[in-house]
Amino acid sequence: MLQNRRSNKHFYHFTHMDNIESILSNGLISTNEKILKGINHINIANKDIQERRSNTQVPCHPYGNIHDYVPFYFASRNPMLLSVLNSKNIDQPYVVYIAISFKKLKENNVIFTDASANTVIPPNFYNDPQYLDELNWELINTKKWTTPNRDDLHARMAEVLVYKEVPLDWIDYFIVFNKVCMKRIKALFKKMGMQEPNITYEPFNDTYFYFTKHFFKDSKIFKDRHNETLVTGPSMLKDIYDEVTKSIIDERFKGKPSNPSFKNVKDALDKIKSDFCVIDELSGINKLETKNDVHRNTVCEHTKEVVNNLRSIDYFNGLDAEDSSIVELSAYFHDIGKGPKTKWKDGVQPAYADHPVDSLMMMNRILVEEFEELSKYEINTICLLVGYHDLIGEILVKGRSEKELRDLDLNSNSLDMLAAITLADVKSINIWWFVDLEERIHTLIESMLD
Repeated sequence: MLQNRRSNKHFYHFTHMDNIESILSNGLISTNEKILKGINHINIANKDIQERRSNTQVPCHPYGNIHDYVPFYFASRNPMLLSVLNSKNIDQPYVVYIAISFKKLKENNVIFTDASANTVIPPNFYNDPQYLDELNWELINTKKWTTPNRDDLHARMAEVLVYKEVPLDWIDYFIVFNKVCMKRIKALFKKMGMQEPNITYEPFNDTYFYFTKHFFKDSKIFKDRHNETLVTGPSMLKDIYDEVTKSIIDERFKGKPSNPSFKNVKDALDKIKSDFCVIDELSGINKLETKNDVHRNTVCEHTKEVVNNLRSIDYFNGLDAEDSSIVELSAYFHDIGKGPKTKWKDGVQPAYADHPVDSLMMMNRILVEEFEELSKYEINTICLLVGYHDLIGEILVKGRSEKELRDLDLNSNSLDMLAAITLADVKSINIWWFVDLEERIHTLIESMLD
């Protein structure tokens, strides 16, 4: 039975890089064991399903509930990871996979299921490898990112469950995203006097794990980015924000630009209103079509609509002249990361969740080279509004973590500015979403000031 599955005969557990030291010290243990021992880990699982898992009873030996077991998956590219990644609540480069041999399925503390153990109706549980044929291996082994329906999705996420604790000598490989994690794991083993483990990147036995910007692979200009994480998580975004703002301030300290397009923020607004394509980054989104179902307009039309919407937003109208100008300029720049046209096949932009990060990084050239005068406050605030323009909306609608907003430690005025650009953006997309957000956004902002 075990010889007929696939060439890569492993099942996988994924965890955050920062949990590895605790795993080496305390073992790879179940949720309930961690609670008993007072061990806290960074949890990158989908939080919405954890209560259901804690109440799901295992009907075969060694019994207990799902949280008495350490969970693994047969599938390498995990739809649950993609879901959490798209919520922007994890930094994928810090995700480490732990690979264990199929041979361990014979151990008496190991069971498996024919679907994910997250459903109202539990999957079938097995404690004998002879039942592996009951699993849908075509779905488990698929290289596709998405699954057509929920039943197939759950079948693809069939689990291996190890009761209470996984012996560390069961671990065959650590699979990591990049050299940073590889070095950290090696250093941890050395620090603890343990033999260096097997650590590798993907593909591992011709198997892939991580979700990357594969759509850039055939791009002439952006092909070097095809191995980047599909979505930038909260820690990395904060690092990028800090690095970009520092770089801009440092470069501007060296001297004024030689041939700027704008004297200051007000001058930039006047010139952009007169000629949208006054700088390359705005020209790059001019008449840029989109395949994104959410957006009905071209990117430049959407941008102009967001700017126009600002005047109907109470948060915007309550700002002083300086701050309202900063928000308006940021609205012009917030979607430049969707361009230029050369970024995309046939010059049409697909849905692209990481565009705020690209927009933020593009601010480096603009704010260094195109402005004669800019204060540190203007630089920091423009970069904040551009890089985080989707944060509040995604907290309220998509489950993005409130902690990310709280960690920015924004004052009331900065929160009002971020709320203004959020609402103007959403109003351009869907009026009913706007109405819903407008009712809920005040409570979120107030909670940030407590």
